[in-house]
Order: sequence, then C-alpha cells, then structure tokens
Amino acid sequence: MSDRLQHVQAYYDRMAPRLYAVEGKNWHLQSRMSLVLGTIDAHAPRTGPDGGPPRLLDVGCGTGFLLEQLAGRGFSGVGVDLSPESVAIAQKRLEELGAADRLRAEVGSAYEPPEGQFELITLTDVLEHLEDPRACLRALRDRLAPGGLLVISTPNRRSLPGARRWVAERVPQLRIKVNLAPVDNWQTWGDLEAHGASAGLAAVSRRGIFFRPGGRVGSQLGRLYAFSAPRKAEAALSTTPLGRFGFYVCVGFRPV
Repeated sequence: MSDRLQHVQAYYDRMAPRLYAVEGKNWHLQSRMSLVLGTIDAHAPRTGPDGGPPRLLDVGCGTGFLLEQLAGRGFSGVGVDLSPESVAIAQKRLEELGAADRLRAEVGSAYEPPEGQFELITLTDVLEHLEDPRACLRALRDRLAPGGLLVISTPNRRSLPGARRWVAERVPQLRIKVNLAPVDNWQTWGDLEAHGASAGLAAVSRRGIFFRPGGRVGSQLGRLYAFSAPRKAEAALSTTPLGRFGFYVCVGFRPV
C-alpha cells in the first residue's frame, strides 16, 4: 500500500465511529446517497445469472450505509474498504440486520477487488482518493458481469464548493477554511466518462446533486432538507443539465 493510501486508511479509521454516529441525521450523506440509489433502482439488474439474488461489490463500503440499503433490495455479495475500523462497524450492522448470511464486509483494496462476477459494483466517495483512477476501473471492469452496472459518485470540481476550494487554494490570503479528506482530487462528469471509456465502460446514467455553497451558508440551507419538497426538487434537478454543477456527481456505466 502506498504512503498516500496509508494516510487515507488512517483518516477513515479515526473518523469511522463519528461518521457512523451522525449518518442518520447527515443530510449531506442522505442527499448524495439518493443519487447512487436512484441510479441503482433505475439501471441495476434485478437477478443474478442463475435467477438468484444479484451480486454486489461495494468498493469503499465505509461503515456500511450503502450495504444496509442494498441488503433491503435483495442483493448478496461483499463490501471492501481500506479501513479496518469501518469494516468492523459495517459487518456488525449487517449481522444486526440479519443479512450477514448473504452480505459481508472485509478489508480490501480498490485496485485488487475480490474474485468473482458482480451484477452491481459501487464506488462511492473513493475515486477522489486514488492516485490512479483508471487502474482501479480496469480492475473493476474485469469483475463486472455482462449487462452489469458500475456506479461511481464523487465530489464535483465544477460545483460551487469546487469554486470555493479553487479560490481557497489560490488565494490563501482570504483564509477560507476548506475541510478535505486525504488525496482529495475532485472530478467532473467528463472526467468520470473519460476514465470509464479507458476501461471499456459506457455511461448510461448521469446525475448531479447537492447544490449547497459550503460553509455556514450551506449548513443553514441544510435545515431545509428536513422537508420533503426540497429533497424532491433536488432529485428532479439531478438529471437535468444543472446536475453537472452539483456538489456530487454520479455516473452509471455498463461494459461495452
């Protein structure tokens, strides 16, 4: 493992208990995960090749929020993450959910995914941490079953928070505080499609969501998400051209 990925692992080992504790009320997480789940519900295969449950590989499963959601949708398979602390929490919640007989979490690398074929592969909040995104996608392409779906979501460089970050990095005199995880290379819709094409993947879905400007203003706007109307409006906008400027972008791919 490279020094940079060791830094990522240490960061998420440290953050795992806190991330798990706040996820139920974290509108940031709820909003961006709605992108991923909407893409899966619209495009993922409903069964495996033998008519059984479709198999899932969740790369960067973290503390298991997405695994839990997909357990309720009937998937079997595995989640992997660099962080042993995160994996322990994810495995415990699968056991408490009664889904550990068909879903498990284990320590693993995005560059060396588990053996097998998967009808669904998810890569959420991972690509921005990788030194070689295309190597990762080539490895995942080899694990994607024919007609399967690969879903990637990542922070968007061409969003309002992306602009704020750009200014903070280039005009330090303004002292704009930006909280970033390690190796945080934000992407765009175009970046994701180019990475996918290099690995033999074609985009079938493009979405972008979570339009907060960041900082205190964004935190105050987050209070609106207690109501269903703003959430529904944001979901509707996610598939329009405005979606490419959302804080999080999400692209679904099929093998070519």
